[in-house]
Amino acid sequence: MNTYIYKAGLSTNEIKEFCGDQQIAKLSSNENPFGPSLLAITAAGNELTNANIYPPRNDNSLKAALAQFHGNGLSSDNFFSANGGVEVISLIEDTLIKKNERAIVTPPCFGAYISSLTQKGVKIDKAPLLDGTFDVDVDAILNAITKTTRLVYLCNPNNPTGTYFGDSVLDAILNGLPDHVTLIYDEVYYQFATRFNLPDAQKHVRDGRNIVIIHSFSKAYGLAGMRIGYGIAPSDLVKKIELKKRSFHINAGSMSAAIAALKDEDHLKKTVDNNTTEVPKITGAIHKMGLTVSPTQANLIMFKCPKGKTAEKITASLLSHGVMVRPAFFLPDHVRVSVGKPDENQKFLIALAKLV
Repeated sequence: MNTYIYKAGLSTNEIKEFCGDQQIAKLSSNENPFGPSLLAITAAGNELTNANIYPPRNDNSLKAALAQFHGNGLSSDNFFSANGGVEVISLIEDTLIKKNERAIVTPPCFGAYISSLTQKGVKIDKAPLLDGTFDVDVDAILNAITKTTRLVYLCNPNNPTGTYFGDSVLDAILNGLPDHVTLIYDEVYYQFATRFNLPDAQKHVRDGRNIVIIHSFSKAYGLAGMRIGYGIAPSDLVKKIELKKRSFHINAGSMSAAIAALKDEDHLKKTVDNNTTEVPKITGAIHKMGLTVSPTQANLIMFKCPKGKTAEKITASLLSHGVMVRPAFFLPDHVRVSVGKPDENQKFLIALAKLV
């Protein structure tokens, strides 16, 4: 077999040459192991009969469905959609930041923040999470703000660490931001936070604060392949963001699938319940191997590699056992593993035990 070097986003078909014909447990992309809702599949399939016709020019039906789903004093004017959470963020950047202006990120964080900003010529300042705990360093963020800072990025629960924070941190940051700075608050994993009360970020949207909340249908709803996500923001900001969208920016199948997915409470509960049950089992087993595991409220778990081994080596070794994981963003000695079905998680733990 060839030597495996991790590349983001590889499919199971693309890595077969590295692990042979064995069954592969794909635990590298934080996907829903149960797939999409049958309601979503049916809704998307029904759109294929009209694939010769352009989709709606706008996303009004999805925005109305999201407003009804979330309630909480929000209206359809507080929502906008895009092709996945990454494009949601890109639209915000197109609206709020220009070349040579500044943005603040908090590594270890989602790598797409930096890649997107870099492509747009934005200057990036870093306020790293605190060593060991990976807690948010509020003072470091606020101290990094300059006259040309426009955006601050926070993910809660965080990718790749799984760590999380409550109202006091979010309030402290928002209260410390000057008017020319907007907080991008990425909570695409919020459904999985069943053992901790995340902040009610939507109240800040209702209050007209400088915040945009990022959600996605790629994780809990199992629609990663449909590429659909959305933002929640004060209505005046949504109007500005929507000026940056293309006509027909969401395909009909994705929009219908998303609307249907919101209605399938049983599928979402099955997904979240599996995560709630499996996370303690996985983290407990990793602890027993003598490895350090970060606390998580997401559908991902991050652990520190055994002494003398790198994330690249652990990732390659696990793949030889038919398990796909990934090195954690910005942490060469940490590995991130997604939570799968019980049998997939057990396969991962058996393989990891052979490497420790």
